[in-house]
Amino acid sequence: VEKYNLNIVRKDLKIVYSDNGSISLVFKDNNILKGVVGELDSNLKELEKLSRSNIYFRGNSIVIKGDQASNELVKKAVEFLTHQFKTYGTIEKKDIISSMNKFMVSEENNKNLHQLDYIIKTPKRTVIPRSKKQKDYIRALKESDIVISNGPAGTGKTYLAVAVALTMLLEKKVDRIILSRPAVEAGERLGFLPGDMKDKVDPYLRPLYDSLYD
Repeated sequence: VEKYNLNIVRKDLKIVYSDNGSISLVFKDNNILKGVVGELDSNLKELEKLSRSNIYFRGNSIVIKGDQASNELVKKAVEFLTHQFKTYGTIEKKDIISSMNKFMVSEENNKNLHQLDYIIKTPKRTVIPRSKKQKDYIRALKESDIVISNGPAGTGKTYLAVAVALTMLLEKKVDRIILSRPAVEAGERLGFLPGDMKDKVDPYLRPLYDSLYD
């Protein structure tokens, strides 16, 4: 698919997003609309085959209904086909297929780039979040000075926090890591525990050490 000026294309049409999730592309020139739609709606039918959207034209508009990701891909394809018709006066089936393929690949690349924001690389391993909540947690750890997290044991709270801290240290975004953990309830003293201070505290820091050494 050749490069084209999107601003020029959008002078010929207006994009309207509806509350129900559909997208309408309103054409100023009915001749361009007819060219994009194709004979007997052939171009729209081809776009439907290649997407998860229902596509039809009403008045001077092309209406796209389906899931959000599919609708956006079809919108981009229609914008390109508008350029194609204005430039060459014709639209072929191969133009429709190549435009959809291009935008699908572009969308996948964007998704992969976005995913990289949540990947944590340490000297021993690469840590990838397994859920949306873990992604949100990693983002908070990277962007905030103080993060309070609670939840069931084994959900990655300590492990992810240590992994982010180690990454920031290696990237020289921080000068040092301070490990701390409450060993007793507020107001109590460590004196009743056996051993010296290290013996008293180490068992409570063990999960942090394990995460750090991992």
